[in-house]
Order: sequence, then structure tokens, then C-alpha cells
Amino acid sequence: MRIIITLPSLLIFLVSCSPARVSPVSTVAAANTVSPTETKTPYPTLTANPTATATLSMSATPSATPDPAIQILNSPDSKYVAKLYSPINMLDKPVIKIFDEQNKLLRQIPYQGEVPEGDPKPSLTIYEWSTDSSQLYFYYVWSPDGGDWAFWWTGYDLQKIDMKTGKLQRVLPGQGSMSFAISPDGTQIAYTRAQDEPSIIYVRNLVSGAVKKAKVLSDSKNYVRVGDIYWSASGQNIAFQTETDDYMVQTIYLNPVTMKQKVIKEYELFTLFFQGWSDDGKLEFLDYEHGNRIIHINPGNDETVVIGTPTSRP
Repeated sequence: MRIIITLPSLLIFLVSCSPARVSPVSTVAAANTVSPTETKTPYPTLTANPTATATLSMSATPSATPDPAIQILNSPDSKYVAKLYSPINMLDKPVIKIFDEQNKLLRQIPYQGEVPEGDPKPSLTIYEWSTDSSQLYFYYVWSPDGGDWAFWWTGYDLQKIDMKTGKLQRVLPGQGSMSFAISPDGTQIAYTRAQDEPSIIYVRNLVSGAVKKAKVLSDSKNYVRVGDIYWSASGQNIAFQTETDDYMVQTIYLNPVTMKQKVIKEYELFTLFFQGWSDDGKLEFLDYEHGNRIIHINPGNDETVVIGTPTSRP
């Protein structure tokens, strides 16, 4: 492995030890649970409560009251905005509301199932818009509550709403904890499921429904988590992570066409932090053990580039 030191640039990143993009999950069943099979049985569909006639009150002067939404996401074409509202009363249910450009309420996505009286509670969460703004993806996630934080998992019960019809449809089959990521062009989704033993990585075509899958590399190891999935900007490469019961982490490269895999890095948990793909198509790591320096690794030839010099440890 060839090491290249790039000087004199110095990049220092302060990153939390817990990745922010994922949260621990549980196997709480939501409404319309899907059988954990890979058959092409049509998913049951629901209809979101369309409220096209409901409008929000508009005042002539700007209101000083901030929007109480806890999550806001504009559609790529800027025609819609999705907002997640969490009630003040913890026993009430959160709701996702979708507005048009004139702030007119078009759709509502209700919380499915009962709200537990105790904590943690499964949270309704906006995932992302489709690239053509015709669909909004959403899912459920358990908020962290101490203990062993399974931060490789994303959530569970990924669904989407069709903006024209208001119908809700489940996107992924299976039950319980999952990790998933949609390709940059919106045509594919890569995912793993905690229920699979041995562990499997899937790539599903969201247009045709065709599925590719492969047993996770080196699955003879006792993996307790498989996920934290990242697509490269080109959509031609995937990286994901595994963790064993002795806290060893493997960052694995996956070719979504051939489904071939390659271990890029193996390290003890919290000594490195995988940050996804860099702009130049390399895998980027934050090296905690050497002064929080940034490392880029070429998955094709394993060439490693160290960005800057390490800072002294306190």
C-alpha cells in the first residue's frame, strides 16, 4: 500500500463519535407489515388523507411565530415542501404535511400505529424526495436511549407517497431494522436487513423491481451490524460497513453491477470514522488515532492519501 502525504494543507475535522445519519431501531410492527420475503407480491396500498381544499391562514404581515415543524424538506423542483410536525402532547401522533408553492396543504401522512406511553418512541421521519418530485419517501426510527447504539441501521418500514394519487406504498420487504440508501439518480436502492442470517446486501431497481443480492463478504465473522450504506456521486459504486461482536469494523466496497465486494479497511470501533465518498471518488476516513487527520483510499488500487499533517493530541 503506497502512502502519499499531501502538504502543506491541513484539514482538521471535528466529528461526533456517533454518525448522525442513522439511529437505533427496533422490530416494532407498523401497520400493513410485509412478509420478509423477496417475492413480487404487490404491497398493500393505503391512501393518505388528501386535503386539497384546506388552506392555511395567511396574514398581510409576516408572523413572528416560527414554524413548529421539526423537519422541513423542499422538493427538487421547489413545487412542494414536506414538513414533519411533532405534537406537544407526547401521546398525540406526529404527522407529515405537504404544501404547495402557495402554502396550500395538499397531503397529510398520518402516524401509523399506536404511540407507546414510555420512551423511546418510534419516530416518523422524512427520508427524501424522488428526483422528479413525484414521490416523497418516509420511514420510522427509534430514537437513541442509551445502551448499545446500533448506528449502522437507518430505520424501518420505508414507504413513499405518490403526490398525484395520495397513495402510500411500502418500498422494502421485510421486518425490523434495516439500513438503506437510494442512488443519486433515484433509480436504485441498496439495503441490508437485521433479520437476514447470514447477512445479505441487496440492490433493488426501483423502476423494474429487479433485485440483486449477495452474501456479505467474510460472513464467517459474527456480524452484529451490517449497514451504513453510501452511494458514490456517480451511482456506480457503493460502500457499507459491518461490525463484529468484538467491536471490529470493516468498511466494504461493493460493485452494484457485479455485486463483487472488497474489504477496504478493518479497524477497531472509534479509532477511525468512515465519512463516505470524497468528491474525487475516494473513500474518506477521519483518523482519530493520528490527530484527526483525513485519509482518502482509492478502492480500485488501495492507494492511500493522507490529507495534511496530524495535530498534536491534547
